[in-house]
Amino acid sequence: MGGKLPRPGIPHPAAQSITVVDRAQIEATSPTGMLDVLASVPGVSIARAGGIGGQIYLRGFSSNSFRSPMFIDGDRFRGRNTLQLNYLAPEEVERVEVIRGPGSVIYGSEALTGLVNIVTRSYTGDTSGPFRFTGGGWSAGYGSAANSASTYDWVKGAGQGFDFIGGFAGRWGGDYQTSLGTVPNSDYQSVGGNIKLGYTPDIGQRIELSLRSYSEVDGRAGGVGGAPGAPYLQVRQDPNQVHSARFGYTGELDGLVKHVESSFYVNYFDTKLSTINNTINAAGIATRTVKSTSHVIGPLMIGGRSQAEIPWLSPWGATKTTFGLDGFREARPGSELTSETITRNATTGAVTSDVVSPYTKQGPDTTQSNIGAFVLHEWKPIQALTLSAGGRFDWFNTTTDTSPLSSAIPASVKAAYSSNTNVDQTVPTGSAGFVYGILPNVDLLGNVATSFREPTNSELYAVTATQLPNPNLKPESGVTYEGGARFHTANAELKVTAFDTHYENFLQTVAVTFNGVSGYTQSQNVGKAAVTGVELEARWQVTPTVNIFTNFAQLRGTNTVTDTPLPFLAPYRGRVGIQYADPNGAYSILGVVDWAASKTRIDPAQEFQTAGYAIPKLYATLQLGQLVSPQLGDTKLILGLENIFNTAYVDASTFVNRSYSRSFTNPLVETGRNVSVKLQHTF
Repeated sequence: MGGKLPRPGIPHPAAQSITVVDRAQIEATSPTGMLDVLASVPGVSIARAGGIGGQIYLRGFSSNSFRSPMFIDGDRFRGRNTLQLNYLAPEEVERVEVIRGPGSVIYGSEALTGLVNIVTRSYTGDTSGPFRFTGGGWSAGYGSAANSASTYDWVKGAGQGFDFIGGFAGRWGGDYQTSLGTVPNSDYQSVGGNIKLGYTPDIGQRIELSLRSYSEVDGRAGGVGGAPGAPYLQVRQDPNQVHSARFGYTGELDGLVKHVESSFYVNYFDTKLSTINNTINAAGIATRTVKSTSHVIGPLMIGGRSQAEIPWLSPWGATKTTFGLDGFREARPGSELTSETITRNATTGAVTSDVVSPYTKQGPDTTQSNIGAFVLHEWKPIQALTLSAGGRFDWFNTTTDTSPLSSAIPASVKAAYSSNTNVDQTVPTGSAGFVYGILPNVDLLGNVATSFREPTNSELYAVTATQLPNPNLKPESGVTYEGGARFHTANAELKVTAFDTHYENFLQTVAVTFNGVSGYTQSQNVGKAAVTGVELEARWQVTPTVNIFTNFAQLRGTNTVTDTPLPFLAPYRGRVGIQYADPNGAYSILGVVDWAASKTRIDPAQEFQTAGYAIPKLYATLQLGQLVSPQLGDTKLILGLENIFNTAYVDASTFVNRSYSRSFTNPLVETGRNVSVKLQHTF
């Protein structure tokens, strides 16, 4: 792994905190999904919902709440904030870049607490000469905790300036095991594939077409949308699909503009969400069962991004200006719902009624469009100092149809709704920062930046018999102050960042009175919050064969309106590890301990206290071509032993339904002891 922290490729201010999980780190641990990859990043905690599903908390807020978006290859991947991590198999990922802290100045809405950019694998190598297959590989893995299996098969080729790389991924797992028992409804199956076609007409120029399609079925054992879990609630995605296409261009130019990147993308989502909700009495009889299936159609996302770099040389120092445009249009049809309500006798359990409702459309079609322009200027007046300043301006337009609306909605509400079906808003953001080398091996870093989140279609226009729309919502906004230091030598690097963030206009659902009648709710800008913390990450190549690494994060969040703790934040967590690599490259051994402190500062209306934990893990990578036979070539056997002592533990970020008692699905207990075996061959 080396003594240097990997460098990101995503554009960002020089002083901003970014962590990169590279391909070598991903391969060494054979993660089941992207949730497990992101769990290793300081400042990130995971909120598991099942075997592969869940969300992340980044500096205090969940990706489920549209405050930490995901990008794929630099383009916004919006449409399934609850399920977006399910779509990617770790084997198709080259690296994961996590911006911690506000990213709105370059990436716009929702980058309130940061963002995740997943960079997929691309062809690297010579594209000249006749067309030929240049390589490929396959892998097969097994995990004992869920009797899981995985495979990834890929191939690449090039010639006449063209290149391609493509693969097929499959993941299957049953209900996973913990020391407390089997977690029901945590199984999954996912199949999909991707292909990336490239053309290099000249040195420094590249055109690329990427196609991806994934379909998966999985259960929410707990967490967001799944708590409290069985036997009260069973939620499944069946199926959950995405189809994506992306066209991109990168070019190195000779004029004033030296580097250009442009992309255009289309993403289409389709999900059927099946729910079984049981009302169970003291005798253990399900007196009422509601089975429903919601067909979430779309959205269809169309977007793009263009940016350019201009380097400047002047008597006042070297500078670089990055500027660009991006935008998207989200067309979201109203979902369809069918349901069956079964009522039973409270004593005998005999069915007394069974009512079936056919598919009906639940709400009107909506759209949201965005165009943003940004500029980032970096200046080095002297060699030891880098100054940066950036700004962005966004325009949003959100529209809705006026039907269907429930007949139970008062006519006055419908009239107010119909008169506010087209909303325009503009938002400016900015940032300024510095990096100053006070010593040859020590840099000081400072940054201040604003961020925002535009209200979503549903927040502006959701309307039911008891919920009122609010087209007058303002964007949520934040300002973050960061300071830190970086120590670096040839064999080691350590970076520490402290931050203080204040948010305003947070959206919350509140009880309101309409025309003198109570019993309504509405989304309003009434929330304020403050989040402070410290993040550390370090690596040290102690000897040519021994590498030590660690990270640490401390977090404290407060709702400053109610003076209560923000829920589901891990106060202290970290990772420490050591790796030994054979000098000849025949094998490596990796030991990791993931730990977290207990959480007692809680919002008792929303969460339970959680205990601290320390979870040791061991991994080994064996190069069979060296250890067994040269005829095996580049064949690796990757072994893992996770949660060695089969500890029952809960991440502090896992969602809880406090209306139900505490159980091992509420909040959801993490996976127990897991033995993993993976055979990987590259040719």
